[in-house]
Amino acid sequence: MSKTPSKNANPKQVQAQFLADVHLEEALLSAFETLLEAHCFVKNPEGKTLFMSPLWSRHHGFLSQDHALFKTDTDLTPGPLASQYLADDLSVFQTGKPLLGRLEICIDEVGLPDWYITHKFPLRNRTGQIIGLLGIARACKGQAPPDSPNVRIAAATKMLRTELSRFPSLASLAKACHLSTRHLQRSFQQTLGIAPRTYWMKCRIQSACDALRNTHESLADMAHRLGFCDQSNFSAHFKTHTGQTPLAFRRAFSHSQILDPSLLSS
Repeated sequence: MSKTPSKNANPKQVQAQFLADVHLEEALLSAFETLLEAHCFVKNPEGKTLFMSPLWSRHHGFLSQDHALFKTDTDLTPGPLASQYLADDLSVFQTGKPLLGRLEICIDEVGLPDWYITHKFPLRNRTGQIIGLLGIARACKGQAPPDSPNVRIAAATKMLRTELSRFPSLASLAKACHLSTRHLQRSFQQTLGIAPRTYWMKCRIQSACDALRNTHESLADMAHRLGFCDQSNFSAHFKTHTGQTPLAFRRAFSHSQILDPSLLSS
């Protein structure tokens, strides 16, 4: 048991003693469980996931954090995006310095791209050796930061995320961004890798995923709210983007460890 510091104790020494005594592992994992807006993860020097917050594991389509164990960026997001994540990790491991405020594109379980602000910190053992990396990522929810070169299409992504029941015309999207329709489509493809209509469809499917996990909304009502012509059409599109039917998706998450238990009794 640590001693109670004297009145004249050096604050830095008290802080150091506290860090030596506290059981940070338990606190860290408990904090991961409560985060609703930020995604957290811990990786070892080989790039394998050791810990992942529930929200981040769900973002990648896993039913629980355990399913994400030892997955690498290449497993989670194959392609050039993973290469960039790995390069950032390598920078942290080699320099020992945190990487702060990195603006990057991440892809979720239905293939919906979004901008994220990511911070990465080296994790050291008691001898100072870097043995891992802690990452914290916050989704911009379709809103590119003001200083981002991608801000030119932010107005369009906001419209597409908001108007889920009806596709806004390309002309209206282009007007909101002060671009020609051709320039808008080119910017979408260059920035997000998909066309505006595909982005809109993925926004609808992502909205459905959230509703299936967290509400008891019927499939018929969901299909109507999201502008599908009928439940069958909705189910077909949902399976195309997720690999399973809406009912199977809801059933899987209703038995998963990461669904809010309060929803099961509501």
